[in-house]
Amino acid sequence: MPPPEVTEAICLSVQKFSETSKIAVLYTRDWGRISVVAKGAFRPKSQFWGHLEPLSIAECVIYKKSREQLHLLSSCRAVIPWFPLTASVARAGYGFAVAEFLYRHTYEESEPALYPLARAALESLAHIPEDQLARQFWSFLLAAAGTLGFRPEFAGCDSCGRAPRDDQPVIFDAAAGKIICRDCRPKRPDQAHPHRLSSAALAELRSRQEAPILEASAPPLPAGTLEEIAAAVEDFVRYHLGGGRLNALDFARRMGSY
Repeated sequence: MPPPEVTEAICLSVQKFSETSKIAVLYTRDWGRISVVAKGAFRPKSQFWGHLEPLSIAECVIYKKSREQLHLLSSCRAVIPWFPLTASVARAGYGFAVAEFLYRHTYEESEPALYPLARAALESLAHIPEDQLARQFWSFLLAAAGTLGFRPEFAGCDSCGRAPRDDQPVIFDAAAGKIICRDCRPKRPDQAHPHRLSSAALAELRSRQEAPILEASAPPLPAGTLEEIAAAVEDFVRYHLGGGRLNALDFARRMGSY
C-alpha cells in the first residue's frame, strides 16, 4: 500500500457501511471528489466522532488506492466544525445546497479554484446575517460555474458591444450567457432562455463575479432584485451543467429565503 497523503476536505455526505464503519464522500482540496471508508467510525471511542460529519471541513489522512474507487481514511481532524452551519434550518439548507452542487458537478480531479471558493462560501453561510444567506448562495453558484468553465458575460451587449446605461434593464440569455440591451432586443428575437435583469440586478451580478464572498456588513438586496438574480443564475447553471433543481435549495427556499 502506498504511504498516506494529507489533504483538506469538505465532507459532503456519509452513510453506514457496516456495523462499525461508514463511507463518506469528500470534496478534497487536492483530488476533487472522492469516496473513503472510515473503519470503526461508529465505535464509542472513535476518533471520527464530531470530525467526519456532513458540512465539516477537516484535515484528512488518506491512503489512496490508484485502481479502486473507495479509498481508506486513516484519520481526520475538523478545522472548521459543522455545527455553526446547522445552527438554523435556513443556514443548513443553503450549506447542504453547496454540498449538493459539489456532489453533482465534481469528479475525482482537481479544480484548484473551486475548493477555496466552496470553503469560503460555507464559512460565510455559517456567520453572515440570515437575510443574506440566499444572496451568498447565488454568488457562490455564479462563481462556481465560472471555475468549471461556464462564466457568463455581463460587461456589454452581445449585439452592439456597448455597456447598458445605469438606468436601463437588460435581457440575459441564459443559454448564450450574454446580455442584450433594450435597443438591440428587437433585433434579437432568438433568445432561448431570456431573463429580464434590472440595473440593480445587473450591477450585483457584475460585483459578485469579482467578489463572490459577501462581507458581513453588506447591505441586503431588495427581494425583487434577488428573485431576478436567482432565476437567471439557476437557469444558466442548469442549462450548462445539467441536472435538475437542487433538493437542498428547495428546502432552503421553503424556510423563507429566496
